[in-house]
Amino acid sequence: MKILTWDGSGLILYYKRIEGQFTWPPIKGGVMPLSHAQLSVLLDGSDWKRVPMRVVDQPVRAG
Repeated sequence: MKILTWDGSGLILYYKRIEGQFTWPPIKGGVMPLSHAQLSVLLDGSDWKRVPMRVVDQPVRAG
């Protein structure tokens, strides 16, 4: 699995070889929206749906 995500201060690339089955989040507009906590739970092989999604403002272009 390769995941590219924004953590608020920069881009992070996660790479992990997965064995077993996962419940994947739905894709919305070509993106799987997950919070950091949900991503951690997913990569541990647990149910990511048990972790609430925190809304984060989109970054604004510096002018």
